[in-house]
Amino acid sequence: MKPRILPLIVAAATFVVVGGTAPQSAAQDQPLGLPDVKMLAKNGVSDDVILSQIRNSHTVYRLSAAEIIDLKDAGVSQRVIDFMINTPTTSPGGPVVAAAPVAVSAPPPAATTMVVGHVGSEPPPVMVETVVGSPGPQYVWVAGYWRWHGRYWLWVPGAWVIPPRHGVMWVSGHWGRRFGRVVWVDGRWR
Repeated sequence: MKPRILPLIVAAATFVVVGGTAPQSAAQDQPLGLPDVKMLAKNGVSDDVILSQIRNSHTVYRLSAAEIIDLKDAGVSQRVIDFMINTPTTSPGGPVVAAAPVAVSAPPPAATTMVVGHVGSEPPPVMVETVVGSPGPQYVWVAGYWRWHGRYWLWVPGAWVIPPRHGVMWVSGHWGRRFGRVVWVDGRWR
C-alpha cells in the first residue's frame, strides 16, 4: 500500500468508527450543530476534519458567550471555535445555528447569563426560553440549563438537535438533591 493512501484510509476509518457513525447532521447534509461539533472534538477528530465539515455544511454560527464557554469546556479547540465565530464573514451563506432568544420569567440574574454563587448553592431559577422554529422535521428541542463553573452559574441555552436514532425522546437533565448535596442529573435519550 502506498504511503500517500494510508493517511486517507486512516482518516476515513476514524471518521466512520468514532461513535459508530458520522454525525447525523453532516451525513444528511444538514447544518452542523453545536452538539455535532462537540461530539467530533470529544471523539478525537482532528481540527482539519471538523473545519472541513463546517465549511461543507455552509453553516453560519452566531455564538453567545455561554456557547463559546460550553464549546471550550467540551474540548473543542480554540482554532475551531475561532473559525465558528468568524463563519458569518467566511461562509457564503447557509443555515444559521444560533442561540434561541431567551425570555426570563423569573427576575433576571443580571444583564448576562452568569450568576455568582458558592459551592453547594442552589442554581438560579430556570430561564424560560422562546423556542424558535425547528430547522427541520427530524430535530428535537433540548432545553437550556444552569451549569456550575466553580464560582458561578452559567446558563447554557437550549438548542435543536437530531436524535441519535428514530423514535427516541429527550428527557431533560435537572438539578436535584442527593444525600444533602446539589447534584446534576444528566439528560438522556429514551
